[in-house]
Amino acid sequence: MPEKEKNRFSQILEQLMNLAEIKNAALAKALQYDVSYISKWISGRMLPAEKTKRNVLQRISSEIVRLSSAVGIETLYETYQVANKRDLEQVIFDNLEAEYDYVQDMQRLYGSSVAPKTIFFVDLNPAQYISKMHHPVLRRVSRLYIMAQMDLLALAHEYRIQIIQGNIPRGPYHSYPDVHFSLMIDLSPDKIDPIYDPIFLINMMKEEAGLDFHLYKGKQAAGRMLFTVKDDFMISGILTAPNRCMSVTVSSEADNCNPLYDSIRNLCTREMLLYRDTTMADMVNGNGYIRSILALHQRWMIGQMTEHFLPDDLFEELLEQTEIEAEEGLDKEMLRNLHRLTKKAMEETRIKVIFHRIAFSNLAVESEIDFFDHKISLTLQQRIRYLKYLLELCTEQDTMHFRLIHESPVPDFQYAVTQSIFLSDTFCYMRLNTENGKNNLAVLNHPEMKMIFERFFEIIWSDQDDMSLSDHEEIASFIRQMIHRTEIIASINTENTPDLLEYC
Repeated sequence: MPEKEKNRFSQILEQLMNLAEIKNAALAKALQYDVSYISKWISGRMLPAEKTKRNVLQRISSEIVRLSSAVGIETLYETYQVANKRDLEQVIFDNLEAEYDYVQDMQRLYGSSVAPKTIFFVDLNPAQYISKMHHPVLRRVSRLYIMAQMDLLALAHEYRIQIIQGNIPRGPYHSYPDVHFSLMIDLSPDKIDPIYDPIFLINMMKEEAGLDFHLYKGKQAAGRMLFTVKDDFMISGILTAPNRCMSVTVSSEADNCNPLYDSIRNLCTREMLLYRDTTMADMVNGNGYIRSILALHQRWMIGQMTEHFLPDDLFEELLEQTEIEAEEGLDKEMLRNLHRLTKKAMEETRIKVIFHRIAFSNLAVESEIDFFDHKISLTLQQRIRYLKYLLELCTEQDTMHFRLIHESPVPDFQYAVTQSIFLSDTFCYMRLNTENGKNNLAVLNHPEMKMIFERFFEIIWSDQDDMSLSDHEEIASFIRQMIHRTEIIASINTENTPDLLEYC
């Protein structure tokens, strides 16, 4: 008689115990359960009781980490790509909970703890589609290969956000280079909102920066909702309206997943790639930074203050205090040359600069600037000197033209625009200001991507309503207020009271 197929919860629990090299009896003793319970959980004959689920899963996660062998704990760290026991306990718990909830849903929907290999739905709304798309397999953050072809810009805003956030664990400083995700979207002009969609694209790029993520354009994505994980899972449907998916197929059969994976992969060609990741070392050594500074028609949007606006003495201080290691490929003398070049370009080249108010807030409250892709905290006195130099540029530099955005261009958008965008005729790139250790740089290498952000910039630049300031004297007055309030804090020497600057 063939062995009964196990449910996903029993599979992941057995896998975790095997990786950690833990016997059933050892886990049972640690949990103070009879060993028969552990055997039934692993065999799939029983689940932990739903009313005590959270407590039991947390205890299992903790004991798996505590009881793991030396080899086992290293294997778990590699599998989940975390660096300490606290994070490891949390991601194991999240994985167990996701699989437990998946099995419970199968029991409620189909009367079985094991999902059918292939399921068909005539009609789903986007929320239902997304709930099925967020399969527990996405918790596997090593050796995960994903291809998708989705008409994202045809969806309502809240559904887009749910899709890009996905079911892959995220958190500060987490990076998952073994999660390979390629996504094709349709960029037809009639679908693009010139204000909202550039902000959405930026935040999608930021959200996925911790993955090996590639974004492509293609009309083939129009009306499509295709998502597949190689060897493991697929969901496909036709988007007939912003709130309706038709002919949806969900399958965990490799024979269904892999042909879809291969067909999307073949469409994602280099010519369709919208941007490419890079590093500051590559930007500097490959002359991308110089090309950006010397290019014609310069337009900058600043979401976090950068090294571009540093006076000479403060630049030298920060350069010496920054932990720029030789292996990063950033030579300090080269950075000094780039600083001198930038200063000269700002004196002699017409540059349009839009500052987000949040860039000033971050400088005041969090004291951070982006210094060649390194986040550096400035002292109060250094912040004052930075702001005074900005004031000098605003009032004395005829080639620099400024705007200041008071409010978010999209008030209902859940993300703050803390990214910086550098546009020109020949070289365009972004600093995404991610939280996974370092900023992520993205070069806009596709003409359509450049056009979207150039149009976005010009709309914001030309705005004449209450969202922005365009008069240089008004902007200078705002900077003077920032300087004055920072000086007040500095005068009472309370470096530990940043909240006082929140409303500057």
